[in-house]
Amino acid sequence: MLHLTSHDLVFLIPMALVGMIAFGGIPFTARALRISCRAAGAIFGALLAVALLEALPLLI
Repeated sequence: MLHLTSHDLVFLIPMALVGMIAFGGIPFTARALRISCRAAGAIFGALLAVALLEALPLLI
């Protein structure tokens, strides 16, 4: 079960931004492909942050 609170946004939002920047750095000539790649990066970054936030209590 997913237990996210408001202070988890401190970690979730920067991870989404990092994913968006990392995937947005891939050079494409088509604007639509570049935007969709940035969106996929933001989603991937947010999912990675959620996975890390859920796994952290298991590691401690």
